[in-house]
This record gives sequence, C-alpha cells and structure tokens, in this order.
Amino acid sequence: MPEVTGTASETHWLDQIKPIIINLRSRQDRLHDSLAELSRAFNRTVGRDDVHLIRPPRFDEPSGFSNVGFRSNLEAHLAAARLSQDNSNMVNLILEDDIAISSAWATAADGLLSELNDRPWQIANLGYLDHWGEVAAASAQNEETGPRWLPFRGKVNGLHAYLLHRSVLDRWIAHLDTVAHGEPGDQLLGPMPSDGALNTFTWVEPHAVRLLAVPNLVGSRPTRSDISPRGIDRLPVVRALAERARRQRFRRRRDAASRF
Repeated sequence: MPEVTGTASETHWLDQIKPIIINLRSRQDRLHDSLAELSRAFNRTVGRDDVHLIRPPRFDEPSGFSNVGFRSNLEAHLAAARLSQDNSNMVNLILEDDIAISSAWATAADGLLSELNDRPWQIANLGYLDHWGEVAAASAQNEETGPRWLPFRGKVNGLHAYLLHRSVLDRWIAHLDTVAHGEPGDQLLGPMPSDGALNTFTWVEPHAVRLLAVPNLVGSRPTRSDISPRGIDRLPVVRALAERARRQRFRRRRDAASRF
C-alpha cells in the first residue's frame, strides 16, 4: 500500500508527489497545457519546478518497432520508471504531455485516491481508452456501481496517466527493457508501443495487481502528432492555427460535458 502522509479528504496525497511528465523538448506547447491541467486537478498553480521532465530520446531507426516514435515513447516510460526507482516515493505519478483532466475528477478523485491506501495494487491507470470494449464487459460483470477501481488483466489503449507503486518497479523496469530489446514479432516480449507493454506485463506477471479507474479520471487532449502528423500539421504557416483550434474545440466540449 502507498505509504504517504495525509488523506485524500484533507488534501490529495497525490498532490504531495512530484509528477513525472514525458515531454519532447520541442513541444513546449504540450508542457504548458499539461501544467494547466494539473493546476486544475490540484486547485493550485503547478509550474515547471513542480514536475520532473523526461525528454524522449531521438532515434533514426525503429529497431524492431513499428516506427521511431513508438520506440522513443517506450524508452521514455522506461526512463520514468528508473527515475521513480531513484527517488524515495512509495508511489509515482507518470504522465504524458497530452493529458486532460476529465469532468469526473472533481467528484471521483478524492474517494478513489483514498481507497488506494487500503487495498493492494502495483499499477493504477488513471486514464485509458477502451478500444476493444473489454473494460465495459468487465464492468458489466461487476456488481459495484459508482466510482471504483476495476482489477484488470485485459487490453486497453493509452498510457498517458498512471501510478506506479515502488513494489513493482524492478519487475516493470525489467519488462520494459526486455520489450525494448526484444525479438520483433514476439507478441509478449517483442518491440511494441508502451501501452501494449503494460497489457503484456500483466500477462507475464500474474501477481502484479493492475487497477483501472472507473470512470476515467484523465483523458488525452487532441493535439498535433509527432509520430504521424496530418497534412495540415506539416505546413508551418497554419500549424499554430490548427493547434489553437484543437484547444478551443476541446475546451468547449469539456465545458459542455461538465454541465451534466
């Protein structure tokens, strides 16, 4: 269990942890928006000095991965895990730089974070994409209602916001390192995106307890991709305007959602 001071009802114990944000040096726009999202979550100003930054390495070759972006991202998550191992925290918060605090945070985060003090766990996803519908299927079999943690060993997309418990760090680091240097085509231990590596980790490490937050506490903002940019994002003149339009559209949708 996380050995942290305070309780979620008094102050988020999460707010006492210095988050680790994975951010390309060239994407200061994403870092700025991520800090704004954390400021919303913690109800205070979160600046650059309040977070650790992991800069994904640049590669010229994919080395077994589908593309260099997937390789860079997995190596960044590996670096974040190693940084977590080097500090004294029992729990570390790992974030990618396109996070978006969901409308459910205000009502669900306190209770869910507090619950982590009283149950065994190793990895807790604060956000994910249920691309295969496995979360919905597992939730339907669970009689609990309302905000809850869902024990999970299936497949989800996304590794943009998660908590790592110190008890799992050695095994998680070893798994990511194996994936980074694995045999291409190996569905369990070969090169794959970082979210796929977390899915397979729970299959090869059956004693690792993975929890998913229901509902999602953290989503992803629509933003220009550095892995596969759209045509409009390849044009410097209109790139900034396109990014601004994405931000405005996202904020309007979130504001509308928060009214329900």
